[in-house]
Amino acid sequence: MQRTTFQTRAQWAAVAVAAVLTSACGLDKQTQPSLIGPAQTGLAINITATPDQLPRDGSSQSVVTVSARDAQGRAIAGQRLSVTLGPNAPQGASVSVSEIVTNSNGQATFTVQAPAAGSFGDITVFATPIGSDAANTTTRIVSIRALPQNNAAPQFSANPFLVTCAGVSPCITNPEVGEVVTFDGSCHPADCSSSGVTDEGAPCNSCTFTWNFGGDGTALGQIVTHAFGTAGTYIVTETVRDAGGVSSVAQRSVTVVSVTIPTGLSVSSSPNPPIAKQPATFTASATVSQNHRIVSYQFIWGDGDSNTSNSPVIQHTYSQSGPFLLTLTVRDDLGQSSTANVVITVDSGLTATFTVTPAGPAVGVNATFDASGSMSRVASTITNYAWDFDGNGSTDATGPSPTATFAYTASGTYNAKLTITDNRGVTQTATRPVIVP
Repeated sequence: MQRTTFQTRAQWAAVAVAAVLTSACGLDKQTQPSLIGPAQTGLAINITATPDQLPRDGSSQSVVTVSARDAQGRAIAGQRLSVTLGPNAPQGASVSVSEIVTNSNGQATFTVQAPAAGSFGDITVFATPIGSDAANTTTRIVSIRALPQNNAAPQFSANPFLVTCAGVSPCITNPEVGEVVTFDGSCHPADCSSSGVTDEGAPCNSCTFTWNFGGDGTALGQIVTHAFGTAGTYIVTETVRDAGGVSSVAQRSVTVVSVTIPTGLSVSSSPNPPIAKQPATFTASATVSQNHRIVSYQFIWGDGDSNTSNSPVIQHTYSQSGPFLLTLTVRDDLGQSSTANVVITVDSGLTATFTVTPAGPAVGVNATFDASGSMSRVASTITNYAWDFDGNGSTDATGPSPTATFAYTASGTYNAKLTITDNRGVTQTATRPVIVP
């Protein structure tokens, strides 16, 4: 330990600056050269720190010893001094007391707590005499180096940051337009064996992370999310700045793809065709973008009924035969929808047919119309036969009998029409021309 007394402010200042700039000793060193203030009115103050280097662990301590002597080198007891840390002290550093008083040996001690991990800067301790002589109030200084010195730039691993979509890992390299993408500067255990960014050999958890999404926006934070607005390739830039103000930059290319709306809508039925008054199973289908699915199917049947389901398979019963315009609307998991119209032809399950005897009846002669050949293919019973002999849209005869007679009053060609009805209430028609000479 070196001990010196300086009698002028200029001498003290020169040595103080030199002491701050001088490289410090290792952790095993117990003292350092003292920094001594001027000895106004015979007061000489000596201040030392043991050790003069501390790790940034928030728990280690250095013992600071302050000695007071008069002009003859004799110990001064009862000298009061205020104790403070210098400006811009590293985070976590502290002194054990705010004031000390020298003992009969002219000495007093206190401790300095090490700064926290990830902090920046060294520790400067101020000791200022307290008394009645203003000339003795010059502050004395001692410096304690904090290790590591934190002057190196942050370092990136081979994979500086992860890109994940919808929480899926490993990362998806082609997120979609509007999809929420997570950018993780801390890296991920499934992809990285260590932290994505280190600083002075430790995870860079106290660093500042700034993101630029290739002109599509910015964000601040170690883990951020972003949804790209348009398709394209973006150079995502991650800037990491440590507590010392030193920064490093990493970049990754992210290709954003567009998502098409569902296409290829169709509907099939079983049986095909559906039969009136009988449940039929309808199956809808549509093509969606990769990694997506249809979440809802809306069926507007064309007969006044409609259903919405999350399943493409559904049952429906048409009450009558004939063509129906089915409107199918599907919606995918992104909320995109498509609509298609499909004509569903429903079979009555009945066959209507009739004969006319004679085939060309004369005017005024009764012709026999016979619908006995009509039948049901679904085990129902035909209960009524309705006839429009001249095809004018009016019913000329109706009843449970399959036969009827009619005499035409004028020559011509007539489109005779038969409508049969079964016990389900389902109808079927048949027409044929009748030529009256």
